[in-house]
Amino acid sequence: MPSLYIVSCRMFEDELVNIFEGEDENTRLILVENENIEGIEKKLDDASLNYERTSFEDVASKIGPTDEFVVVLHLLEFALDADPDLLKDKVYMTIEEKGELFDGILIFYGLCGNVLGTIESDFAHLGVPVRILKDAQGNIVDDCICAAFGDRNTYVEAMSGEERGTGTYFLTPMQAANWREMLVLAKLTPDPDNVEMTKMVFDYSGYKHVGKVDTGLCYEKKFDETVDEFATLFNFEKKLFEGSTKVADQCYHSIKKEIIG
Repeated sequence: MPSLYIVSCRMFEDELVNIFEGEDENTRLILVENENIEGIEKKLDDASLNYERTSFEDVASKIGPTDEFVVVLHLLEFALDADPDLLKDKVYMTIEEKGELFDGILIFYGLCGNVLGTIESDFAHLGVPVRILKDAQGNIVDDCICAAFGDRNTYVEAMSGEERGTGTYFLTPMQAANWREMLVLAKLTPDPDNVEMTKMVFDYSGYKHVGKVDTGLCYEKKFDETVDEFATLFNFEKKLFEGSTKVADQCYHSIKKEIIG
């Protein structure tokens, strides 16, 4: 059976666990060992899903001839989101080092500062499908928030907002669980626990609302509580948005079908 290499930001771990919960026993999941897998391991364990671990160096030894559909998942760190050029270098280097071993490659990222828009054509020389997250209209999603909305048009509409000049800070379940780290990475504040200073930065940047993007996933148990806390801390009005996992689901099943035939 063919093998699929998924290179993903940690931010998509909920969507990935959801995908693997829907897979059958013929799918064999292997995690590349690094400092980014603790969260997804807990969620896989909680869902009673089987998986293996391997070092990056030993990936080749894990994908030999088999009757199973082998998925190797390589999660990359949040910190890359703060530097688009560094993110591109890391994603490209990861594919260049191991991509030729697989029958297909799926990139769980969006444009991310417009640096990954040509990744499919840039790796066409591998001779296997290389795909990045796109909506049903074929648009590469902007980022993880855009992916959570299900399509780019809905995301753009939400970004525009109902009131001109007021911004919305969006929280998906994973964004909410890691909001302090994400604020630092976005350079909005060096100290997210300094609420007064962070509130001043939000005010200066025009943020007035927190947008709760509910994807329907419940792996992060304190999503509702965390969004409420965030809104209270920064005196934001809550806006609720219906999210979706369809971008992640469709992209995964599309490339799986493409490489299995």
